Amino acid sequence: MERNARTKENGKGWTQSPEGDSRQDEPREGVTEHHIAPHRVAGYDPKVVCENALGWARDRDYAGYDPYDGLNSPFLSAVARHWLLRLVAMHGVRAFPLNLRPYLGVPEERNPKGIGLFARAYLNRYEQTDEGRYLTEAERLLDWLADNTSPEFDTPSWGYNFDWQNSNKFFLPAGHPCGVVTVFCARAFLHHYRVTGAERSLEFARGAATFLREDIGTETVRGFDALTYTPYDSYVAINANALVAGYLWSVGELVGEERLLERARELFEFVVDTQTDDGGWYYSVPASDSHLDYDNFHTGFVLESLAEYAEGKPPDHPVRRAYERGMTFHREHHFEPNGAPKFEHDTSRPYDIHASAQAIITFTRRDDPADRELARRVLAWTLNRLYDPEGYFYRRVGRAFTDTTPYIRWSQAWMCLALSEYLGAIENEP
Repeated sequence: MERNARTKENGKGWTQSPEGDSRQDEPREGVTEHHIAPHRVAGYDPKVVCENALGWARDRDYAGYDPYDGLNSPFLSAVARHWLLRLVAMHGVRAFPLNLRPYLGVPEERNPKGIGLFARAYLNRYEQTDEGRYLTEAERLLDWLADNTSPEFDTPSWGYNFDWQNSNKFFLPAGHPCGVVTVFCARAFLHHYRVTGAERSLEFARGAATFLREDIGTETVRGFDALTYTPYDSYVAINANALVAGYLWSVGELVGEERLLERARELFEFVVDTQTDDGGWYYSVPASDSHLDYDNFHTGFVLESLAEYAEGKPPDHPVRRAYERGMTFHREHHFEPNGAPKFEHDTSRPYDIHASAQAIITFTRRDDPADRELARRVLAWTLNRLYDPEGYFYRRVGRAFTDTTPYIRWSQAWMCLALSEYLGAIENEP
């Protein structure tokens, strides 16, 4: 895989977090009330913020650091040969209250998942404005994704640009594919086909569906053939199954391929079966396989994936009931009154940009005024707390520190997509 490595130091770090969580979505200092137009949020024009955020990434050729890229350090990768050492090295870099990457030789790189998210943000803006410059940039990024599929499989698939150790469950080397990354990259090709009718993009979208259906591993769980996280492990993450189900359903409906639709139905049945009595979903099956409980943004992944399949089904259909119960749980348990995204249903901090972005996407997809208002509150809180006027986003507000390091995938790409989705949702509002 072409690394597109950059050497420019971007050594942001951590700052002390402000006390309390009660600040509302008032404008930042220097932004006065008379500047606030109807569509402004926390004093900002979301359209301008989206332009600035895309421009910030474009100026860096969409390359940067990632919270989990510590093993791209030549020093750490040389010594971290055991799963425990890899885990310590990776999370040590992620959690250290100073950005160590410039000192450890970690290069700034493109992340395939981030490129897929940026491409979709540009496609959204093209659909909203009909300005060709957005389509041109999206297609430039899609060309890069097409040239940088995983060499491990003949069908289109993608993985992270860094070695990733998932607890003691599995190790995924850089460039080796997994279902989650493949879904987010393939969605960009599917989106491009829907916008332009380009057959090449449909070929990539269908090829990725074939990879997801045939090459990702399976485990028998609760009587279902559930998908594992990668082709190489036995780890079952519920959100990963939901994402693949949603993607197979989208492609299957588009091309009329029954085997894709049938596999999607099976996976959706598994996802519905794993919903708890509370209305949420644990990260994994069994739940004890993950340190996460009912976390925020993975719940958003599940709900976004269920949305299209549940749409149009009667209220008493099992999938429709699961989706509505899940939305209620997510809305009531994952957000503070001021829009701050809680980390889990019973844990507020850290407030993470990934949860902000996914919430804005999840709650702007439905034509529901209450959901739109929650999305606006989340965006307002995010612009107040995690947006730097230079055009990039911070990662999270913790108990003691705020991580201000600009991460190209985790923060920037996700917020560009979220802002473009938000702009699409409000464009017809008075």
